[in-house]
Amino acid sequence: MDLLHMINTAPDAVIVLDRSDRVVYWNYGAMDTFGFHEDDMIGQHLDAIVPEKLRQRHAEAFLKFIETGHSKYAPGHTMAVPAIHKNGDRLSIEFRLSVAKNDQDQIEYVMAIIRDVTDQWHKNQELRQRLKAAEANRSDNTTSHK
Repeated sequence: MDLLHMINTAPDAVIVLDRSDRVVYWNYGAMDTFGFHEDDMIGQHLDAIVPEKLRQRHAEAFLKFIETGHSKYAPGHTMAVPAIHKNGDRLSIEFRLSVAKNDQDQIEYVMAIIRDVTDQWHKNQELRQRLKAAEANRSDNTTSHK
């Protein structure tokens, strides 16, 4: 079994960052999800896929996580955040983290397994709008019958 081939071709994005928040691994799923080829991303920060208004927060949170090992994005938690596709489209992604530590028990690498849930996010937004409209309509009907 070729485990690396399986990870390379996984449909979910698998991205590995070093302690400096630079991409050291970018699989086919990441290319499919974000539109950037591996050659575009290796050695780069994630700025290309992080919305501009969130870049500073991402950088600070990553540094804190590397230093302390603690974050709301810590291993074991699934987080949902916005992201950006190469073509500029807004994405909604969910991710989980895993870490590799060195002999001094410091985080050496952070792996994110990422799933594009944009379609689901849009469906949820549409359902919220329908529910809001139905509640407003029900409220209007109740008021007009009094």
